[in-house]
Amino acid sequence: MAKTLYEKLFDAHVVYEAENETPLLYIDRHLVHEVTSPQAFDGLRAHGRPVRQPGKTFATMDHNVSTQTKDINACGEMARIQMQELIKNCKEFGVELYDLNHPYQGIVHVMGPEQGVTLPGMTIVCGDSHTATHGAFGALAFGIGTSEVEHVLATQTLKQGRAKTMKIEVQGKAAPGITAKDIVLAIIGKTGSAGGTGHVVEFCGEAIRDLSMEGRMTLCNMAIEMGAKAGLVAPDETTFNYVKAVCMRRKAKISTTPLPTGKPCKPTKAQLSIPL
Repeated sequence: MAKTLYEKLFDAHVVYEAENETPLLYIDRHLVHEVTSPQAFDGLRAHGRPVRQPGKTFATMDHNVSTQTKDINACGEMARIQMQELIKNCKEFGVELYDLNHPYQGIVHVMGPEQGVTLPGMTIVCGDSHTATHGAFGALAFGIGTSEVEHVLATQTLKQGRAKTMKIEVQGKAAPGITAKDIVLAIIGKTGSAGGTGHVVEFCGEAIRDLSMEGRMTLCNMAIEMGAKAGLVAPDETTFNYVKAVCMRRKAKISTTPLPTGKPCKPTKAQLSIPL
């Protein structure tokens, strides 16, 4: 039976699934920031647990940072405490941190793609709702809560039920001046803010294929605004060329996660088709 891209990604990462129980998924990349991680690290500390795979965990400061200075004290008392906690926790647990003085520090969902952390075929989680951004690479990426952050830190796995799938096809070419944000706002205008609830959405069609990786990231980022759990765009030459350019720019080998096997296939049922 043909599978959707989401189903391929999900099934390829199932570690264990007992009858009538929620599947346990392996997580390839865990992105961490200063707001949703402090209590998670405290939980590890309280139970004497290490970070299971620190080499697959990447932290950055992004939610509370000043855009005018790199002074941690200029961001307000609560922000300062959260960032100091992140520094302490990453040092104690051996997690790589892109702090305020790191040349690659930035918004977590930009840092991941730019540094080659985000790759096609992966599962990616972060304690932030817009983790779906990474779905632009054909990765299954979604936001999690702090208790789940602790679970992933401790086990590199996460219990996840299977979502429903939705195909959104945008037909035709976008007119000059029409951006990815315009396209996704048009989609949300048709679905409403809850139209994607309970679904992982795969975007396809000529207008989607024509988007740059940055445009696809914008698209998947805003899948959340239609209530979806995640958004996906199937990898193609645009994706692979972006990843290759990152590798060349960083002059580093990046270990890849193979894409799920089988021929590419579109979702089996179209819920929405938008002509441009």
